[in-house]
Amino acid sequence: MDKLFKKYQRAAIRDIPAVFGRAVKALFGSRWKECAALLLVFAQLFGTVIFKTPVNPHGQALDLEKRFDLVWSDEFDNGFDTTKWQGHYVYGANDTQKRDTAYWNRSQVSFTDDGCLKISVEYKDGPAGEQYYAYGMETNPNKHYDAGYEGYAQLYGYFETRCILPKGCGLNPAFWMLTDGMWDDDTDGGVTGCELDIFETETDYNKRSPYFNSVYHTVHVDGYDEAHRREGQGDFYADDPYNKFNTYGVEWNPDGYIFYINGVETARTDFGGVCQVPLYLILSVGVDEKIAQNEFLPAEFIVDYVRAYQYK
Repeated sequence: MDKLFKKYQRAAIRDIPAVFGRAVKALFGSRWKECAALLLVFAQLFGTVIFKTPVNPHGQALDLEKRFDLVWSDEFDNGFDTTKWQGHYVYGANDTQKRDTAYWNRSQVSFTDDGCLKISVEYKDGPAGEQYYAYGMETNPNKHYDAGYEGYAQLYGYFETRCILPKGCGLNPAFWMLTDGMWDDDTDGGVTGCELDIFETETDYNKRSPYFNSVYHTVHVDGYDEAHRREGQGDFYADDPYNKFNTYGVEWNPDGYIFYINGVETARTDFGGVCQVPLYLILSVGVDEKIAQNEFLPAEFIVDYVRAYQYK
């Protein structure tokens, strides 16, 4: 079975009887809405096995208050906090760098009246001329491009963002974690360095696609050259994520990584060997060639907060 199916498909096969059993209990308990929701998941799991399509989150609920303490956050109530954030692949407040199909520049960052970060993607006459522009920002404490910058990295805990995704083709909004050790050719799997993609999206933005309204999680290890390995954790539906706020998080401990959407577990893994060094946080909007089909520009990635918790 390991050769025929990917890890997340094998997980779906294991989940099918358990979800059906939960649906039957809900039926006999006259919990009609719960039963209907579980039967939908039951059908989606077959789609995951056969067609690799998304499924609704259906795992255990995260007990945040009892298990974790908040130790770091940015609620984005005070603008761009240069003690916490700096450009990712952008080396200073006024720097501009080409990233795939767009140029990244901090001018694409603004804030809403109710205290949310906005990363805008648009075509304009900017620092690099008439181009597509976007941005990525990080908390890497090992590189300092702005005066007063401190950054942040943490070993183990729970990490979460609450956000609305930008609309249209060609966009890859992401919340992810990284360490400088990932650039080494040999990172002992993921033990001394990994890339942990808490969520990303497909870039086709096709409302008729089964992947519409879904995100995916990925773990990358062993650098970015020939030794590179990755494990996808599957695709999972959020709640109307292009119009509503959803939360995306990961719990990380010595045993592995557990991914969540809106506080419900979606996947877990220890792929590559669990990272044993601190990781820093990244928010970004990647842009690929499908941006030429985007009818919603300027598109906005709206972020309510980013938070880091430690185990009690």
